[in-house]
Amino acid sequence: MKILFRILLGLAILALAFVIVNMRMGFRTSDAGTERYFSKRNARATIRKIPVKFSEIRAVETKGPDLAPDAPLIIFIHGAPGSANNFFKYQADSLLRSRAVMVSIDRLGYGYSHYGRSEVSIAKQAETIKDVIDYYGGRKAILVGHSYGGPIAAKVAMDYPERVQSVLMLAPVNDPDHEKIFWFAHFGRWKATKWMLSPAWQVSGDEKFSHAEELRKIAAGWKEIRVPVVHMHGDKDSLAPPVNMEFSKKNIPPDMLRMERMPKAGHLIPFLNFDTVRGEILKLFG
Repeated sequence: MKILFRILLGLAILALAFVIVNMRMGFRTSDAGTERYFSKRNARATIRKIPVKFSEIRAVETKGPDLAPDAPLIIFIHGAPGSANNFFKYQADSLLRSRAVMVSIDRLGYGYSHYGRSEVSIAKQAETIKDVIDYYGGRKAILVGHSYGGPIAAKVAMDYPERVQSVLMLAPVNDPDHEKIFWFAHFGRWKATKWMLSPAWQVSGDEKFSHAEELRKIAAGWKEIRVPVVHMHGDKDSLAPPVNMEFSKKNIPPDMLRMERMPKAGHLIPFLNFDTVRGEILKLFG
């Protein structure tokens, strides 16, 4: 029994250590680290600090050397937690760089956009994306949003349709009635455990506990969307249940919506299904 107890205690300590290390992660890549990443892949990244109404947004831009002035603009919007680096693989891809200007942002509170300062309003997050689009001359943008970034991208389409060419939502959490709160989200609210969390996890927790209410605030706008929307979702997604697809089907005008169900995919579609997502982006170029 003593041996079994020691084994179980050891496993528990290892599990706790893993949780603490994971939750101390900052989920961001420095300017120097960003430049190294793209340099190793024969690509060049331009790091910008874009002024927006509520703050300043750090953005990472990539494009091919011979790109036409009127090339499409793609803006990548990460989930929670996350940062611009979630989409670096796409921005380094030679085919995509030959076709579009690609911009991945650190959302408010993440990366190097006022790191650790929460902004739970979907409407305000969407307004910062509008300001980023305007920074690039106001041309229409293709918005790619993962998880929490999905409804933010959709909100941009609701409020600023003249600035959006199309929206690609990857495993979005858009249904307020099926927004899941996981046990570890409470760590940021307990004094005994809050010290374990990096600022990115604390911001993510603030968003998580506000998300259902924020989704209800924008609920009426889904039916007013007048730009093409593609919703990709995995049947094995345990973080954003596939029922979110039903929400899109019921609320987004059918002539504006295309659904792509992925039977074997989970929540990490942009990370684990690169070729499929890249193919969808290429389709959006028209």
